[in-house]
Order: sequence, then structure tokens, then C-alpha cells
Amino acid sequence: DIGAAQLLRPTGMAINHRQRELLVVDTLASKLMVYDEPSLRFKRSVGGVVGSDTVFHYPTHIAVADDGRVYVTDSLNFRVQVLSNELQLIGSFGLAGDTPGNFSRPKGVATDSDGNVYVVDALFDNIQVFNGQGNLLLAFGGPGVDAGKFWLPNAIHIDSNDRIYVSDSYNKRVQVFQYLKQGGIQQ
Repeated sequence: DIGAAQLLRPTGMAINHRQRELLVVDTLASKLMVYDEPSLRFKRSVGGVVGSDTVFHYPTHIAVADDGRVYVTDSLNFRVQVLSNELQLIGSFGLAGDTPGNFSRPKGVATDSDGNVYVVDALFDNIQVFNGQGNLLLAFGGPGVDAGKFWLPNAIHIDSNDRIYVSDSYNKRVQVFQYLKQGGIQQ
């Protein structure tokens, strides 16, 4: 077992290949738990509710971009925190609100091959796409049962071919989209 003595409510995981670490988001502890990937031994924790440089409040999901940046959805702070490859705070984006670029219930997070950041908002029933600096590029989805609509989406994964998989919980399905690079050319 990994983390049996440390974890309270693990919810999201990612591998940081550059650092050879398994990163586990612990929602209840409001921390990011770091394990050595080869040995699976506990190394350290990052964050907490108070008293640290990186303050989380119910973080839920995590993604590691190709450039090594780490993105954590910080749900009850209504933002995404951006960490360096070494897990130092770089910044964050998003606020509580109901306008594009803001969040109500940020959940899943993933990055595409161009470094764009996709954030699932479970209450808005949409996906918001940001560039690497946290500027909103577009949003898609909305409440509903038709293709391209969501009902309580909560997780996202983007594969090496830029296919975007979104778990659409209450519609009991996974929807698949394709990111097209500029000019519509896929490699």
C-alpha cells in the first residue's frame, strides 16, 4: 500500500517523470503528497491549509505538463495553482465567480501538447481552456445530455495524440474530443 499511514482522502494522482515522483493530491489534508516513483517511499508533502507557501483548500486533481509545470485544482479556493517541476509555487489563475475565466467547482485538470491547460468545472458543466500563463482561450460545453454537453463532469485526460477524454458523471459516459493544432494539422 502507498500512503496508508499518511493519506486521508487521496483523489488525484500524476507522475512527474522529470523528478521521478508520484504526486498524490490529498483533498482532506489539503496537501500534495510526494512519493519516490521507483521505491514508492514517502518523500515529503507540499501545501496545507495554513502556514505554507502553497496553501490549498480541498485540492482535487493534478496534471504535469510536458514542460514540467504542475497544475493543481484548488477547489475551495476556486483556482488552479501552478507549481514548478520542483513543486515551488509559480502562481495561480481563476477566482470564485460565474463569468468565463472564473470557477465555481474546478475539478479535473489536464494539458495538451501545446501547453494549454484544460479545467473541468463541475457546476458550470463545462471545460475552460487556458494558455500556459493562465489566460482564458475558450470554454466549451454547458449543461445538457446532448453530445458536447455535460452533467457534473469531474475528470479529464489528454493523451499523446491530443484526444481529450472527459468523464461526464451524471450522463454516465465519457466524451471524447480532439484538439487540433493551429491550421488543423495533427502530427
